[in-house]
Amino acid sequence: MREPRNNRARLIATALACVGCVVGALAAPGAGAGEWRAVVAPAQATSTDPAALAGEVSALADRTATEWSQHQNAHGWFADPVLGRVIGDYGVSMTGESLVAAGVDTQDQTLIKAGLAAELSEVSHANNGGFELLSLSSAYAFDEAQLAGNPAWTSAQPRLARFLSGHGPPISDQVVCYASSHCYTNLKLVSAVAELALLQTGLSGDGAGALLSDASAVRSQTLAWLRMAVYNTGHDAYRAGAEAFSGVGILSDPSENPLAYHILSTLMLGKAIVALGSQTPPSLFAAFQRTAQALVGLLAPNGDDTYIGRGQGQVWTVAATVDALAIAGELTPDRTWRGFYLNSASVELHRLEQLYPSAGWGFPLVPRFAGRTSPSSYSGIDPYANTVEYNGLALWALDDAAVALEHSLAAPDQPLPSQGDGVFVDPSHTQFAAVTHGGLWFVVHTTNSNPGDARYGFGLLGAELDTADGWVPVIPPRPLTRSRTVGGLAMLSGGSTLYPVGRVTSASPSGAVTVTGGWEKGTKIVDGGTVWRFAPAASGAGVTLSFTSQPRSAYAFQVWYEPGARISRTAHGVNVREPDGSRQSYVVSSPATVSESVRDSSAYSANLHSIVLTVPASTGHHEITFTTFLSRAHLGPVSSTGQSGTSGASGATGLSSTTGATGSTGASGSTGASGDSGASGSSGASGSSGSSGASGSSGASGSSGSSGASGSSGASGDSGASGSSGDTGST
Repeated sequence: MREPRNNRARLIATALACVGCVVGALAAPGAGAGEWRAVVAPAQATSTDPAALAGEVSALADRTATEWSQHQNAHGWFADPVLGRVIGDYGVSMTGESLVAAGVDTQDQTLIKAGLAAELSEVSHANNGGFELLSLSSAYAFDEAQLAGNPAWTSAQPRLARFLSGHGPPISDQVVCYASSHCYTNLKLVSAVAELALLQTGLSGDGAGALLSDASAVRSQTLAWLRMAVYNTGHDAYRAGAEAFSGVGILSDPSENPLAYHILSTLMLGKAIVALGSQTPPSLFAAFQRTAQALVGLLAPNGDDTYIGRGQGQVWTVAATVDALAIAGELTPDRTWRGFYLNSASVELHRLEQLYPSAGWGFPLVPRFAGRTSPSSYSGIDPYANTVEYNGLALWALDDAAVALEHSLAAPDQPLPSQGDGVFVDPSHTQFAAVTHGGLWFVVHTTNSNPGDARYGFGLLGAELDTADGWVPVIPPRPLTRSRTVGGLAMLSGGSTLYPVGRVTSASPSGAVTVTGGWEKGTKIVDGGTVWRFAPAASGAGVTLSFTSQPRSAYAFQVWYEPGARISRTAHGVNVREPDGSRQSYVVSSPATVSESVRDSSAYSANLHSIVLTVPASTGHHEITFTTFLSRAHLGPVSSTGQSGTSGASGATGLSSTTGATGSTGASGSTGASGDSGASGSSGASGSSGSSGASGSSGASGSSGSSGASGSSGASGDSGASGSSGDTGST
């Protein structure tokens, strides 16, 4: 097992001595197909013993880093499997440090030399960003501690020392925000941790502009950035129901607040505490505890924590979650919370191993690349992302997590809170509610924080069902879109398209989420008293959205599905049978038209098709309900609401129209919609309980389910994926 970095044990002891009173004050909790469908997590982690977990993490990092040595050129840079060319940025030096660590662990001098070559290649092509400074400072400290007397380090050390000794303040392409004392970005937090890591190298400054020439100024700047992070950390998120807690919060980049950057921010707060030791301000430790507890609260039952916004499904987010939770477990004296942190870290490690298996080229960047040695395109992935960069960040986080776990005490097992009934709510930052109700988990985004990107859209963004195989996603994660689409919901009025904007979010322990807000019309918000309500469907295997319509306004709902799915239309919606047999039924309380819409890509699917359901305008106010029914046909019925005569028939034309009932309100015919496994594709009327006039629905064969376009429709991320934007690319 590798040695701790930077006398970590001493720093942690002094940090805990400094802030133990703060920890004590925190309340403990109460008692082929798209890769999104392949996610299965165990009901409980296999091990929460921190020493054993550290060994698993370290071994995974060593194996993965070693693979990258096979894709390194003579100058120390690495080839990207998607772009087909050598690229480099801070991910190169982070992979280099991990290669050195693997060489130390295995006593392999070839790996050590490869790692040092990568670190020096970064020095030769520096961009002077925060992530780069963090990676090279961390690498230098590790190399100094582990490679004393090693000829390769003796040769490399002067160049790396000279670079760090003369390094000036980190730069960013977010020029305006980065320079403002009032604008928060995760890059400021990264730069704070980077400068603290630079101070820990023990080097002296070389030149008037060098950071190390004025250590007191460096410390003053880092504390100012950390105070800004503390100020921006939420404190109003909570979990109601089983394992209830409150007073926690999200820290991400305003105003979009993607969850991926809550993960990164939580990790960086923890790293800052480790670096500051006894000089940690109590407010910083309290903010870290709030973000770490929120991270536990927002984890889906299968471990997903990037279901809103950019960074969706990218491998670094899983590794960074492991690291953030490992540091939280190391720092907290509360045995109950330590159990939550360690168990959650173990679940995330399992997710990493399961969804991101190597095909000989390190971790796949996203789950849809798993098992492919040469993925064709970065479409559907943030344009700054690439495999080289984010493997480096993932490896750096895993190596750090192994050290934190080595220093963590054992704790009793604690399950993921989301695996028990209840709801986690963030009312102010990312603005979402994640509900567990029986065997159903779902998440609702209560605003639209980036109108051009469906991953930030309003409404139901994810759902999972508890099956014999574990918790399984049952709707596709939304794709990255390049222009505004309907998203979850839109109002069509007077020639304009209006989008819901939630202002106040509340939830009950039973799973009902209430959102109060208005409709965005240009720069205005109209109908400010609108109330949307999301609740588990009566069947228990679906989610119903309800609200009151405005006169002379139509309403559109957009849903996504895999190419090759069978689609059957009904008077009140559509039934979707995915290629693997998974099923979704989308049912509107009023008759609706159905039209095909855009095709885009996500981190999980290279090619998602979409359909828009539109409820025509009416003259008065009336309640509209839109229900998403969910099932995993090949795993058996999800609920006991079954309908007679549907279970054994063949699916010749896809799903039958058990929802084609007359237009009674609220998902009428809903008892059959979710449980139509294997339903006959004949007339659609068979066995549908109470569906008076359900005939003829099978006529809408899978016309919109053609496999059609390739996954290239979402703008390709190839341009700019070379990492030329430097550290800023990881934000």
